[in-house]
Amino acid sequence: MKSLKRYFHGLMLIALLTTTISCEDFALGEKFLQKPPSSDVTIDTIFSTAEYARRVLWNSYGYLPYSFNASNQYTNSVGLWYGILEGLTDLCNSSLTWDGVNINYYNGSYNAGSEDKANGTKYKFTARNGWKSIRMAWVFIENVDRVPDMGADEKSRLKAEAKIVIATQYAEMLRHYGALPIVDHAIEADDAQLPRRGTLQETVDFIIRMLDEAIACKELPWAVTEEESDNWSGRLTRASAMGLKVRVRLFVASPLFNSDAPYYDGEASTKLMTWFGGYDAKRWEDAANAGKEFFDEMKKEGFYGLVKEAEPRMAFRDAYYKRGTTESLISVRRHYRTNNIGGIMQGARWGAWGPTKEYFDMFPMADGSDFDWNNPEHSKNPFINRDPRLSETILLDGDIFGSGKADVCRAKSDDKKNYPAGIHYNNKTVSLDDKGLTTNGITARKFLLDRQGEWKNRVIQWPLLRLAEVYLSYAEALNECNRTAEAYPYINAVRNRVNLGDLKTGLDKKEFREAVLRERACEFGYEEVRFYDLIRWKREADFTKRLHGLYIYRHVVPEGTDKFAGEYKFDFPQLTARAWQKAGGFTPKWYLSAFPATEINKGYGLVQNPGWE
Repeated sequence: MKSLKRYFHGLMLIALLTTTISCEDFALGEKFLQKPPSSDVTIDTIFSTAEYARRVLWNSYGYLPYSFNASNQYTNSVGLWYGILEGLTDLCNSSLTWDGVNINYYNGSYNAGSEDKANGTKYKFTARNGWKSIRMAWVFIENVDRVPDMGADEKSRLKAEAKIVIATQYAEMLRHYGALPIVDHAIEADDAQLPRRGTLQETVDFIIRMLDEAIACKELPWAVTEEESDNWSGRLTRASAMGLKVRVRLFVASPLFNSDAPYYDGEASTKLMTWFGGYDAKRWEDAANAGKEFFDEMKKEGFYGLVKEAEPRMAFRDAYYKRGTTESLISVRRHYRTNNIGGIMQGARWGAWGPTKEYFDMFPMADGSDFDWNNPEHSKNPFINRDPRLSETILLDGDIFGSGKADVCRAKSDDKKNYPAGIHYNNKTVSLDDKGLTTNGITARKFLLDRQGEWKNRVIQWPLLRLAEVYLSYAEALNECNRTAEAYPYINAVRNRVNLGDLKTGLDKKEFREAVLRERACEFGYEEVRFYDLIRWKREADFTKRLHGLYIYRHVVPEGTDKFAGEYKFDFPQLTARAWQKAGGFTPKWYLSAFPATEINKGYGLVQNPGWE
């Protein structure tokens, strides 16, 4: 027990003052105060000036969930070790044999002991730094009122921001573990005991309480003002809190937790830590009400809106990539530019980001109709007249790339003369197939590859929550409340941004649900949305279906003609089966992570998730 107490307490006071975070890293405004460490640093010292005190909160911000592979003080290199969460879904397949996706999950070896290893699992209960972030936020909340040179309005605003930080960390862990220990103050090393694991209802109530208290703070702005944006773009706002509330309400209303039976039996289920103990339609109503409250406030306050300034393709890119847009609700700033984050490209080039044929097929035609390989007009050239999001998510042959066009076709093994490899497939100087990027035959583009040199030295963010998700979450909640007709405008808003046109009317509840989940996949690929959608809906069929690559071959054309006019041929190789895709290999216990075995054994009331005992 003492070791976890030390973990919670492990944030040294000196670190609150001496950790260097600059505009080039976390980038919340001006460079932060630096003070040489000394033996006289105490809580009294830290909260003796506004400048020192703010830094406690900025450090708490610095640990917000960030999913680009990067090794620094805020990640401790934990996570899927160059793998990505999307690799556990049907959208992506990793061929990077030593990433966490392969060494712990694809082979079926994941267990509670895996969580005690240094790297390789999708969340680290004690090493992800969420608890450090929570502790710093509580230290700030409990001490900021003593700061002599900070006004009451700023103190109130910053405390509200700290509560959103706490809620954000809890919301992230909730999606991995279910119920959690409720830390409602700054835990000290000499506390009599650590909090037990609460029930699911207690955990949800705590998160919602933190968000509601922040929302009720009259000093917390709806959005960062134009006057503040140069220095304070990225700070949490009332819109951040209300948007996160929609995400949390939607997740806990879904069948994983909101059902007539637990997803898996065990002590934690008996103690209502992994489900509510029964189904209640009111949980969907709560999600719908949270959505209505958000959009009512947005209508009143303005500022936020789906990014539409550019042509549809670039508007979509700016929505997830660009900082400070009207779509960004929670923007995590840990690295300032792409130059500082080599890990993202390394993991991709080594094979961790491989999109699947199944994902490629999800994207509709440009008119909104389904893509169909059996339609000769579609299959003749499946890269044209498609949803603009496809060309920003997956690198398409013939698409604009660098100073020319992407030439990514494979050589046909039985006819290399007539179907040679494209220059970007196997040329040593410009190859995408460095160590596996095109292993599945098609290459991820989102976050990774430029059109005209734009990726290099580009300002970057992790889009933890953006407005498009709130639109689609509200549409889903309305549908589950049997208000499908009211839901259409919200899914159509996201579709219309990329000129897809409206979703066809007359869908029943199940059909509309499938349309929303597909829309979320197309909109949020590589943004860590799909995995949570699959587990909250207990989509065993999507986890167990066999996945395929998409090999592309193009026939040579006479010299002097456009080489991209050549006839295509395609192969759809079946990808290596994951453990849960083999007969008898799937178990619902995979929906939630295991707590580290060492933490369970400390005996402070952390009950293991079912199936991992």
